[in-house]
Amino acid sequence: MLKHLPLILLTATTFAFAAPVTLATLNGKAITSEDANAFMAKAIPGMSFDKLDPKMKRQVVDQLINQSLIKDQVAKSGIQNTTEFKVAYANLKNDLAVDMWMKLQMAKISVTDTETKAFYDANGDKMKQGDKKLPYEQVKKEITQFIKVEKFKALMNKTTDALRSSAKVEVKI
Repeated sequence: MLKHLPLILLTATTFAFAAPVTLATLNGKAITSEDANAFMAKAIPGMSFDKLDPKMKRQVVDQLINQSLIKDQVAKSGIQNTTEFKVAYANLKNDLAVDMWMKLQMAKISVTDTETKAFYDANGDKMKQGDKKLPYEQVKKEITQFIKVEKFKALMNKTTDALRSSAKVEVKI
């Protein structure tokens, strides 16, 4: 069995690193299965292009062609050189950076089983469906998320309070 291991590894590697398949060309540029899978990952997370039926595959390829044509038209229009675009892009970059930073802060927050159980016990009257109390395991995930969001709000309030205290703020309304 071990003598076949290099062959097995080579075969597995070949499949794992198979070159993208060209699905269409547009003005000489290939639109590949890699492009289609990236499109699908954004549109329907967890879905791959290969899992689609032929009609849906064709629709995805047509959509990729249309997007590429629009991108080319936008590039030709020069809109990216306008002041309005540059301001909007700077704002978008800043908003994205804030969004990513906040996600990082949220990811640092942990909630223990003790915390979720204590919340469940203290809020039993809110853990009902109709007049029947839901089991802890059924609502644990939602409780964890709720506590995490509350901790995040508290962290953001503490952070903004600290930032405000070290900044010169003048409210004029």
